[in-house]
Amino acid sequence: MRLRRGEGLLLLLLLAGYGWLFVFFERINNPNELVRVYAARALAEEHTWSIGRREIRSGRFVDAGRIHSEWGYVNDKALACDVPGERPPRCTGRLFAAKAPAASLLGAPVLVVLRAFGPLKKTPAVFALRWVCVILPSAVFWILLRRWMLDSGVQENAALVSTLAGALGSLSLTYGQMFAGHQLAALALGAAFLCASWGSFRPFWVGFFCALAVALEYPSAPAAAILVAAALLRHRRGGLRLSLGALPWMLVLAQFHWSAFGAPWSTPYGHLENPAFVRDIAPGLMGISAPSWERIYGSLFSPWLGLFFWAPWTALALLAPRWLRRFDLVPVAVVAYYLVFQITHALWRSGWTVGPRYITPVAPFAAMSVALVVREAPRLLPMLRGLGAAAVATTGLASAVSQGFPLEVINPLREVVGPLLAHGYVPRNLLQWLGVPGLWSALPYFVALAAAIALILQRSAVAIAVAAAVIGMQWAAPPGDERGAVHFLAAQWEPDPPPGARPFMER
Repeated sequence: MRLRRGEGLLLLLLLAGYGWLFVFFERINNPNELVRVYAARALAEEHTWSIGRREIRSGRFVDAGRIHSEWGYVNDKALACDVPGERPPRCTGRLFAAKAPAASLLGAPVLVVLRAFGPLKKTPAVFALRWVCVILPSAVFWILLRRWMLDSGVQENAALVSTLAGALGSLSLTYGQMFAGHQLAALALGAAFLCASWGSFRPFWVGFFCALAVALEYPSAPAAAILVAAALLRHRRGGLRLSLGALPWMLVLAQFHWSAFGAPWSTPYGHLENPAFVRDIAPGLMGISAPSWERIYGSLFSPWLGLFFWAPWTALALLAPRWLRRFDLVPVAVVAYYLVFQITHALWRSGWTVGPRYITPVAPFAAMSVALVVREAPRLLPMLRGLGAAAVATTGLASAVSQGFPLEVINPLREVVGPLLAHGYVPRNLLQWLGVPGLWSALPYFVALAAAIALILQRSAVAIAVAAAVIGMQWAAPPGDERGAVHFLAAQWEPDPPPGARPFMER
């Protein structure tokens, strides 16, 4: 891809933001990422979807197999019982990742190449999978999305602000650094939209990327349906080619479900081996039930999870129906679907997270929506600048120390982020490896955030005032009384403590 004017600096900011810090702590054993890594290794080394077996040893159920023996326990699995009629977890059988299969399938060739340099180790495998499958595609995608904005009549400064806010001031930043399905599904859905709405209509690739999104994350299906329906309504042709494009990934899904669970329609959700996860998704129909104020407040406004707390600029996407018409509203429809999904799903709390991670695809579609809104209503640009700058500052700092905070944390900024950075705790990076201590080793990352904020604000007095007010409110939100989370995260650090850090006192 040949870079255009102004894209070189944007690419550097994106690569520094997404890739400079290696936010990975092996002892935390994040199942959302690692179970996909286990499955990718199983495909690469053993040519099977199965990551091991559940066996009985000395009267106890244990997880066995080469990957488990070398890499240890991982959560978030599905169990296919050997004996028909038996149900997990009280049975023996094959273990699988309780996730849609596409991420692991895409990651397997990366591990095949990495294996040529020696036995697969967990940490290098995660590093390689993140860079090849997530970080580099994310940087390319945001550059392409900015080009679409410009070609859609969005002014250059508004396109840059929307791109930086979406890329570095949203869920995209946090989960664009993780080998999980959230960001990959966002990229696939975004690619499908671009193939349907930018330049010539490419129905094969619309189908391909929509099906890929579903094969990456099952909840992407309604969003993919919105994009397919909009494409066919807009162009009035291409249905057969679209179906042919979707076929490869539909076959992958069917083969995975059939080989693992006995039927093309049988998903991992029906075979969860962790009883707590079964209880979590039990309420409602497939985990969907009526929204409550707790879910609405927690998902959208709370400091521990809220989308509008961490990325307040996304709220401007809700203004789109006032100015936009017809197919310009397609990104807004995708945003609306994910917001409804978030506040109606039993797992709305999202576990350990920075923001509501299940709706990471909101980020690119909200960026599209606000860019189009500002195209029609330029007077909103200073507000977008201020909210976007605040989001980059807040999400950027949080993503510098963790990809998820324990559930007991009320205000992660004050309880975890501030204390860790004040003590010099930053994740592994190239300068730290070369011996540069403390926060100095993270300087390229912080410079990238600062440069993004400066480009967003552009000396606008209104934008600076809005950003200062929002950041002040974010940090002023009351913290909880418990301080165990920051000590726990510090104890998981690798290396422990990092060079130049001031260790926390024992509690």
